[in-house]
Amino acid sequence: MKEELSFDQKRRADNIIWSCAGQYDFTPDFRAFDKNGNAELYWNCIIGAARKNYDYKILEDIFKVFDSYEDAATYNGLLWLGLENALYQKELPYRPALRELRNRYARELIAQLGIVDDSRFYDFFALAHFKKAIGDSYYLGKYDEALLDLLEFTQEMSAEDIKLRAEELFTRWFNISLSLKKSDFKFPKFLKRKSELTEKKEKTRSKFGCGFALHIPQGYGGSEAYTAGDKNDRKTKLSAEELERFMEFKYGSQLYPRNILNKLERELCVDNHAGCRLLITKGCKPDGNINNAFEALQKQKEARQIELNRKCFFDNYAANITQISELSNRIRNSVLMNLETSIVRSDSGIIDPTRVWRASVLNDTGIFRKAENDNCGNICVDILLDASTSQKSRQEAVSNQGYMIAESLSRCNIPCRVMSFCSMTGFTILRIFKDYYDKKNNDRIFEYVANGCNRDGLAVKLAHRLINDSEYEHKILIVLSDVKPNDVRKIYDASGKEVSNYELNAGIIDTAQEVRRARSDGISVLCVFTGADEDVPSARLVYGRDFARIHSLYKFADTVGNLIKNQIDII
Repeated sequence: MKEELSFDQKRRADNIIWSCAGQYDFTPDFRAFDKNGNAELYWNCIIGAARKNYDYKILEDIFKVFDSYEDAATYNGLLWLGLENALYQKELPYRPALRELRNRYARELIAQLGIVDDSRFYDFFALAHFKKAIGDSYYLGKYDEALLDLLEFTQEMSAEDIKLRAEELFTRWFNISLSLKKSDFKFPKFLKRKSELTEKKEKTRSKFGCGFALHIPQGYGGSEAYTAGDKNDRKTKLSAEELERFMEFKYGSQLYPRNILNKLERELCVDNHAGCRLLITKGCKPDGNINNAFEALQKQKEARQIELNRKCFFDNYAANITQISELSNRIRNSVLMNLETSIVRSDSGIIDPTRVWRASVLNDTGIFRKAENDNCGNICVDILLDASTSQKSRQEAVSNQGYMIAESLSRCNIPCRVMSFCSMTGFTILRIFKDYYDKKNNDRIFEYVANGCNRDGLAVKLAHRLINDSEYEHKILIVLSDVKPNDVRKIYDASGKEVSNYELNAGIIDTAQEVRRARSDGISVLCVFTGADEDVPSARLVYGRDFARIHSLYKFADTVGNLIKNQIDII
């Protein structure tokens, strides 16, 4: 596609959109162009028809939410595929020429794309959609077929119906909530306001394939089975077992046998977490291929992020190693100062007169006494990393901080377990990177990738339970989080009636309650705060005084060291 779109082609696209919309008093927020930069007739007809047939403000609000995500172009494209399916059916009786326009566009797209790798997410689904539209053969795996079936809206659906379907689709598959009210929407800091963005956007197109691009000239300020719920749904669904299998392919196989997991869910997934499910994994994926474009895209992103995590650490290797050494010394000194001294038998030290006879008679060399501090092994530390989408801009920092704390503890021979948590489709996922007995697996922490929502209260509750199962006397839990609980699965009462969303005050209060329950059970709970200034009050409410914020790499050892020291001092 040409780098610059001509004024004439922009104006032609506008005229097509205005004509099909039957109104001329708006500036199009999307325009369609072919690979040569010419206005694409069929798609601009569809864009105009959306204004004619729907309460467009509802659709506009969905696009605004998409714009706060890094993959906004892909989400916009998928939504337009669904709209195209419905609008073609609506407009065909009045515009018979659409049949030939659609068929021509589909044939050109199929010829240009050829065979598409499923990592090219939009192209992959656009190809299947338009092959299906003209009766051509296509193949999709089971999960992709379910996604495409839910995506293809029907002509009977209103804008409100489409919003409900889109909410179902994008929350279950992409962890995007479309339920933001206008007053709740905040313009993302990494985007510029419309007046600042317009010129840049005029030179940029969100490319969705060979032969179609959306030009955006303006900025925009469950554990239940996967089933779409409105009357227009085509009944495509995944059973609870199939959904769990899908989650295992995404995050890793269940670590616990089903009977133990059922017991955990019965005990923990109650009250505010009723109906939730658990996935506890070490990240080992099941054998076999899922044939899922969504997974291919995610795996590609995860691999890139893991590489960035490692690169970030080694780019600052000298400073990081210095901080690890300093933190190790602080922890070691705190432990030694607070451990009790006991008298033990030894083969050196002060001779014990009462045992001298054992040397000649029993050949026993343990006839000496010496004072020793208790072993560090009576202390264990669990590190819990928030791996929700809100951490995406901080993934390198969080993984590096988790690694540095774990490495420092390992150098002090203090057993340490490192886990991450997020939630998706009603599951709270706990990924275990290393366990207490793994002394050389700290580098697996660089596999930390943020993806999904976060049900902080349930994650702390699960960590609490797992820590209680350990054999150690003194237990410390360090949570690295931005303290912004937000999960798409709501809170329900005993009768199944919706009480509230799991976000804002409801999520914060629930998390605070779980932190207090853990502390009342003898677990020291600390927080290394990774969020923004506006969320500091939430951190204080949840963790009290036991949280710290790292403002500089060079203050890392001091900040975390003091946090841990304060807890060891009261053991």
